[in-house]
Order: sequence, then structure tokens, then C-alpha cells
Amino acid sequence: MSKRAEIENRFLEVAHKIGVPTGKTIVQFQGDGMATPYVDLKDSDEIYYVVEERGVELERVKCSSIDNVLYFLFSDITHDMASNYAATHGKPGTEFRRLMFQEQLRLLGLASKEWRLDRELEIKEILRKAPYNDGMF
Repeated sequence: MSKRAEIENRFLEVAHKIGVPTGKTIVQFQGDGMATPYVDLKDSDEIYYVVEERGVELERVKCSSIDNVLYFLFSDITHDMASNYAATHGKPGTEFRRLMFQEQLRLLGLASKEWRLDRELEIKEILRKAPYNDGMF
């Protein structure tokens, strides 16, 4: 099986597991100019997670494995899903990010315990720099 096919198959497995909306279940392998993340596979077997907008590369991360690039893709997808969830389930007086992060961690945990732990560390760093401002702990 080609690396591209393996990425697509694993992507679909995880997308199904966490309930990704149908329109978001396509892995892109080239940029669309709209800042949609994509996977760049090099002939040298290198894998990159890339975000490009209007011909300007905003982010390029060399990934150590297929699992690693899937983590980046699903971090983005679950962020969008969690943001939508928080927008419709938020409570007055509670900071939006609190519910969003909680939902994103839940979704990532359905896919992989390791992904959830990785994202927890990233969120802790975000909150260290910009703590919640709703007075809750």
C-alpha cells in the first residue's frame, strides 16, 4: 500500500471514529490557497503538514510518521468541531475556550490517548500564557 493510501485509509478510520462531518473527510495532498491544511509527501519518504494561503506558506512541519501528520490534521479538525460545539453549548459567564478545549480533548481521546495527551500539553502552554478569564478554576 502506498503511503498516500495508508494516510487516506487511517484518516477515514479516525474520522469515522470521532464523527467528523462528511464534508471534512477528505485528506488534501496539495494546497488550495485557502489555508486548508494538506499533507506534502516527498519522494524521499518525508511527510510534511502544510498550511498555505494565497501562495504563502504559513506553516510547514516535518512529521516523523503517518500518526504524527494525522495528529496535526485532526488537531485542526477537532478544533473546528469543538469550536462549533462550544458556540452552541456555552453557558453565560464561562469562557468559550474552556468548553472548546474540553470538547477537543474528548474528541481527540476517542481517536488516540496519545493525541489527547499531546494536545493537553499544548493547551496547558496556551493557558500559561493566556489564562482563562472567567474566574473559574
